[in-house]
Amino acid sequence: MLPLGAAVIKERSLKRTMLKEEKLERSKDYLKKEVAEKITGLFDQILDISEVAIGDPLRYKPFRAKVLRSGNDAIREIKKLLDRNYNVEFVPSREDIIEVQTPTVVTVRKPN
Repeated sequence: MLPLGAAVIKERSLKRTMLKEEKLERSKDYLKKEVAEKITGLFDQILDISEVAIGDPLRYKPFRAKVLRSGNDAIREIKKLLDRNYNVEFVPSREDIIEVQTPTVVTVRKPN
């Protein structure tokens, strides 16, 4: 049995560890979302250009399916790699930090 002070220290340490793990998990989820958006944007642009370049809807449709499948497979593979092999911590830039200020409310009463 741990003395009371040691138990409190151990509990605080455990809470800090859990908070750190939660922060890392949120950071990893944020990165996965960002990567998915970038890859999706890339194959969306490829499809726009290809539709014009191919011209024939009968040839474009199977091409589109292959591009979408490949892009979605790449997103899934990157997410697996991140989950398996990486610890990620999001460090916000100055643009990501937004300061919120609440306006002061001034009540003005009209004299009778």
